[in-house]
Amino acid sequence: MNVIYGKEAMRVDVTPAVLDVSWSSARGQIAQTCEVRLSDALAVSVGGFLLLQEETWPGSPPLFLGPVVRVSRDEAGGETRATAYELAWYLQKNECTRTRLNGDAGKELERLIRAAGVDFSCPAFGFTLRERIPSQSYASLYTDVLNRAYDRTGRRYFLQHQGQKLVVQEEGGNPQTPLFWPDHQTSSSTGESMEDVYTAVAVERYRGGDRLLARVEKEQAALISQYGRMLKVIDAGEDKELAALAGKQLAELSKVPRTRTVQVVHAEAKAAFVRAGWGIQLAERDGQTITPWIVTSCSARWRGGQYSMDLELERRG
Repeated sequence: MNVIYGKEAMRVDVTPAVLDVSWSSARGQIAQTCEVRLSDALAVSVGGFLLLQEETWPGSPPLFLGPVVRVSRDEAGGETRATAYELAWYLQKNECTRTRLNGDAGKELERLIRAAGVDFSCPAFGFTLRERIPSQSYASLYTDVLNRAYDRTGRRYFLQHQGQKLVVQEEGGNPQTPLFWPDHQTSSSTGESMEDVYTAVAVERYRGGDRLLARVEKEQAALISQYGRMLKVIDAGEDKELAALAGKQLAELSKVPRTRTVQVVHAEAKAAFVRAGWGIQLAERDGQTITPWIVTSCSARWRGGQYSMDLELERRG
């Protein structure tokens, strides 16, 4: 892998000076973070760009591309540490003015962010938003709309960076699914989590912002007895089928997901692109079973031609 630093028209291959490079992503974050430790006090400064390019996969998009936001130098040892964020970080640093949403939630999000000059694409989410929104960062708008998409559809999405293009994809929608064999897995543990579980769902419909027109609540009595009462309230927007929406979301949100923590070590260039939101497969040690998982957190490192990844995984159903 090559590590390139650039500022304005300058490009410098700093790979020979790299002591350590790591990057991480987590569900709900819009941009990966990259940390690079260099052996020399190179002229790396904030405002420059950091690019990680997998040299063994010709024509591949950058593994990471984004601005350097923090630099520190060891005055005694001469080492330099640089922290960079992916390009979507700029969505946090720019705000939209007060405006109105009037259409499919996903396509309205696409319209507003593209109007800011960002190469951004988003699928239709299948529900409509008709409301005026206050001035806020594009990152806040993105997060709000995607949270509503999860409430209304039960589907989670993540932001895939394709060079300078930002693409919203459904979790598990990566075109190629990495498969990690037992000899890739240096450690693995399994469990379950109820952190995102709800045992009751209420769906409400309003008019004029604060006038409640209708409310439907459904619950899983057996799960309330087992786990306690945990109520999720969903704004139905213009959807009139409140009971159907409540039943659908309760069926999804009441599932206790299986979790897994695994460390994998590999030298596969395409698998290096794994990030939160990707679907992966793990081959089990029985030699026959292959299980699918969604990555909720990924902390990766590169050293000596090998990738080491600490993965937090989830599987419902």
